[in-house]
Amino acid sequence: MKERHIIGYTLLGAILAFLIIFLFTRDVEMPKNQAMPWQSYVNENQQTVVFDLTMGQSRLIDAARHFGTEIKASLFENEGVEPELEVYFSSTKVGGISARIILNLLLDDQAIEALSRNIDESMLMPSGVKNTTFTPAGERSMSRLKIKSLTFIPRANLEEAVIENLFGKPTSVELAPEGLSYWLYPQKGLRIIVDNEQKEILEFSNQ
Repeated sequence: MKERHIIGYTLLGAILAFLIIFLFTRDVEMPKNQAMPWQSYVNENQQTVVFDLTMGQSRLIDAARHFGTEIKASLFENEGVEPELEVYFSSTKVGGISARIILNLLLDDQAIEALSRNIDESMLMPSGVKNTTFTPAGERSMSRLKIKSLTFIPRANLEEAVIENLFGKPTSVELAPEGLSYWLYPQKGLRIIVDNEQKEILEFSNQ
């Protein structure tokens, strides 16, 4: 009896592993209107397009139609550096793939002034960077801001062979300390941070 249970659990584990791998292949039949991360490209205006969002042109409200409206936004300010406004979609699914998505939004003086009137909390981080969060009204005021870059962090760990299967071979690979490497796909407007210890990070931006 115990042996049958062990065999059954082993088969179940094998089936689940197969399903996970199956999701990360090009042959998965997705809805025709469902854009996937490996389908990114650079358009005729040299803008990166991913998930039907055009970097430098599409707005936060466009991303919300894809990823949902539950967001968390933070403004990071450091002396001598341009402020960075990041919007987090902590849990979303794209084509059945669970992921975290971070948008970096373009700021101008008008946007900064509007945000300054809707601050929820500001704190100084140990690094010296000031981190500011905003009220719901402040977050709503970001809806028309344009997307500068998009970061996609899949929940599942991507093996190097899976990355090559989905995205092809990178144009170049830059090695970094601590087991990191940067896989560059300029024709896709993409940099993949491959980490031996942590989840892989896909960064889409205009080149």
